[in-house]
Amino acid sequence: MEDQAIEYRVIEYGSPDYEQTLELRDACLRRPWGTSIADDDLIGEEDDFIYGAFQGTRLVGMAILQDRGDRWNKLRYMAVDQDFRRLGIGSVIARAFETRSRAAGKAGIRLAARTHVVAFYETLGYKLDGQPFVPDHIPIPHIHMILRFDQGSGPHS
Repeated sequence: MEDQAIEYRVIEYGSPDYEQTLELRDACLRRPWGTSIADDDLIGEEDDFIYGAFQGTRLVGMAILQDRGDRWNKLRYMAVDQDFRRLGIGSVIARAFETRSRAAGKAGIRLAARTHVVAFYETLGYKLDGQPFVPDHIPIPHIHMILRFDQGSGPHS
């Protein structure tokens, strides 16, 4: 890993930076388990907020925030390059999503986390919301988690 500052910025759908998100997601989230990002339904990402961490022109971390018009946003596809983990990149991205979601008046953020990264999301204030499950697209146990901004609201409000 080179000693160069990390820059955070919005990623435009369909741009060369977006193409890097496909490569990073495939490398981090699919290939190790024998699947491919090409098998995922990515329809609708043109409407999502895609945010990335770059070292120079290289994407080293990213995630997607979905807003489907209800009270909750959804964090998806958090991926950080293996060589850049434990540097706070995922936390910076998650906090940017929290700021954006709060400013939009959302009740909170939901996500489906792989069970081995639950502790990471718990450090950000997320709580478990349901039982572990294995999604159809990848044989890795996941669990729903939620970050509530308004403690008076329920997860299904």
